[in-house]
Amino acid sequence: METFVTHLETWLILLVVSLLTVFSDKLLGRIRFALNRADLRSKYYEELALDLCTFVFFADLFHVRYLRGEQDGGDMEAVRGEVNSAYVNLKTKEFVYRSWVRRYWNDAGVARFETVMRAATATYEAIIEFNSPDKRDTKTNLLGNLLVALRTNTEGWLSELDA
Repeated sequence: METFVTHLETWLILLVVSLLTVFSDKLLGRIRFALNRADLRSKYYEELALDLCTFVFFADLFHVRYLRGEQDGGDMEAVRGEVNSAYVNLKTKEFVYRSWVRRYWNDAGVARFETVMRAATATYEAIIEFNSPDKRDTKTNLLGNLLVALRTNTEGWLSELDA
């Protein structure tokens, strides 16, 4: 009877080791996948945050120049070019960003991203209005209000994400 128990114990240990070996590959694969996903999420978050912040910065700089009456001369053409470049960069990657947001964040994050992108578009459209010289004060005030909304939405969304 004692040899039967010893053999049974040996077989049980072999069975447990075999099961652990079989399932460890799957477990390690899941762990690797989760780590890769976290790395990609951080990478995509940083890229998206940088592109958003670049647009907000140059749109804000554009607005400050109009507030100070520095819209003619100086480096205003360069500022206009940077605003345009930052917005084009943001919009050309928009669908890539949407896929990242849908894949790596929750539904609330997706909804906030949509709000941020609408605010960015409204800000850019307000900047385009400066191509005609009339009503600059009204346009400057409107742009200021849109920038407040854009900054608030961008900061709120980026701070909510668990990157």
